[in-house]
Amino acid sequence: MAAVVLQPGEEPGRRGEIIRAAARVLGRMGYSDSSIKQIALEAGVAPGLVHYYFTSKEELLVAVVHDLEREMVSDWQSAVDGIDDPLERIVAALDHTAVRASEHPEFFRLLFDLYVVGLNNPAIRERCAELWTRFVDDIEAEVRQVLAKLPAPGSVPPRDLAEAIGGAIDGIALAGLVRDASPLAVYGALKAMLLSLVVTAYVNAGMDPPVARMRALLDRAGTLAAAE
Repeated sequence: MAAVVLQPGEEPGRRGEIIRAAARVLGRMGYSDSSIKQIALEAGVAPGLVHYYFTSKEELLVAVVHDLEREMVSDWQSAVDGIDDPLERIVAALDHTAVRASEHPEFFRLLFDLYVVGLNNPAIRERCAELWTRFVDDIEAEVRQVLAKLPAPGSVPPRDLAEAIGGAIDGIALAGLVRDASPLAVYGALKAMLLSLVVTAYVNAGMDPPVARMRALLDRAGTLAAAE
């Protein structure tokens, strides 16, 4: 029998099978319209076994969002792996995020369901805070790598910048869901704003910023939104 290849963030064993089944059901039906019974049916197990691993549907939602978030981050890191140029790296990271949010809105829908649950449940809110902190940790590591290749240090602390980027990524996705519209163009605006920080780094170093190259990168990346 062929070996099962797990995606980044996926758990092995029966618990992992239940999480993946839950992701499919929640992605199709949404959190409020799904049930443990439906998830158990999707996983091919008894509802009691789902409850053995997860005390509530809320806990299962946490596990699903955790796995999807880890997969999303791993894909994003793969997209920028080996890109040393800071401008190219910013563009590649934001383009990947934009496409992911556009093609897989179910992750953000479940993420916002989790946030709503967390606002009314202190235990779940703590888990939400852990997810957010880990996400910002990953962004901060990327921010520091990009800033290290610029001619002068940035004026915004890397952690604050990472928090702002994370909030923008989630907020743009939420706005797209509310408007039932593609978020690609708005992610393009975020990309332009981040590239503007590069201008500041060059000015602080007493150098001319590569404005023409930045414009070319934005024009090239802008074909993402135009292609929709």
